Amino acid sequence: MNAFQIGRQYLRQLLSLLVLAVLLVGCKAEEPDKGPATASISAYNHTADYIHQFYIDGTWGGNARAYGGGGGFVCCISYPREWRPDLTATVRWSTSASKPNPYTGTTWHEKVVPIEYYDKLGSLNVHFLPNNQVRLLIWNGSAGSKGYRGPDAPEKPAGWPKTLYLEDLK
Repeated sequence: MNAFQIGRQYLRQLLSLLVLAVLLVGCKAEEPDKGPATASISAYNHTADYIHQFYIDGTWGGNARAYGGGGGFVCCISYPREWRPDLTATVRWSTSASKPNPYTGTTWHEKVVPIEYYDKLGSLNVHFLPNNQVRLLIWNGSAGSKGYRGPDAPEKPAGWPKTLYLEDLK
């Protein structure tokens, strides 16, 4: 390849990158108040059952140990930028017993749940409560943060076995 061909190939690659950059900047220039908002999903499990997996309107949300959650986020779900009274989501989740209770198999649950009032955009916090109750809150922060309208993060009952993680075994 001679210098002219190398220069031409370099110019072609540079122009391709420039076109790509213009397209990406064009996407970023979209008005932020148009269309639905996007939220990451965080689960809080206030029960003695292990939640193997859960879905919000068909979007996978992860899993949650008994009396745990809130530390991880799964992306993403869309929701309206402005709350309205009829706003709901279908929550589907599977559970089984956790230690110290014996394993009894997996059970699936499904429920249409109202999304509670929000006046700011944020993440979707999903609270799994006893008796198969679920609360959905849009909030820019975690459970228990100042102004949070939902329950605090779950706490393990006294005597509940400590969860062992790989780093605990080192």
